[in-house]
Amino acid sequence: MTKEIRNFKHLLGKLEGITDAQLEAHFGLYEGYVKKLNEIEEKLQKADRSLTNYSFGEFAELKRRYSVPYNGSWLHELYFDNLIAKGSPSKKFEELATKNFGSFDAWKADAKATGLAVPGWVVTAIETTSGRLQNIQLMEHHIGLPVNHIPVLILDTWEHAFFLDHKANRGAYIDVFFKNINWDVVNERLEKATR
Repeated sequence: MTKEIRNFKHLLGKLEGITDAQLEAHFGLYEGYVKKLNEIEEKLQKADRSLTNYSFGEFAELKRRYSVPYNGSWLHELYFDNLIAKGSPSKKFEELATKNFGSFDAWKADAKATGLAVPGWVVTAIETTSGRLQNIQLMEHHIGLPVNHIPVLILDTWEHAFFLDHKANRGAYIDVFFKNINWDVVNERLEKATR
């Protein structure tokens, strides 16, 4: 099944501290992940499974790399979807932040520290077995997300998300990101994750 490239141009001109040039560059990177995912899926259908083993084989290598463009495309979509300043954190989000971090501000400080510590992703997620709210680091796109976690807020901390606007100042970008959260989307994800 071919994954379609989603159009996020509705974000242009709507974000504080993230320019249209930065967004356009970021959209192009996202599109590359979708195209590569489709290419790998097509090649997987044709690969000779009988020639594969742990050491090497086209099928094995395609399987090993599959999650990079898969997560790269989906994480970008979740990230773009939770942009455009709208709404405010729900009572449930604030309660979970307070329960698991001490306060909403402490959750935010932890999310920022998590983002400063990783060139990759920060995923604020619900752990399904405990209902705990956590900030998870993802290295690349496919390394680090524990099982039993449902993403509710996605922060892209790769340089491609901010370098045109903020150079190497990841912290300034993270501060801008917090101003652009679409809390309506985050709150809806949280409701679904905690049903």
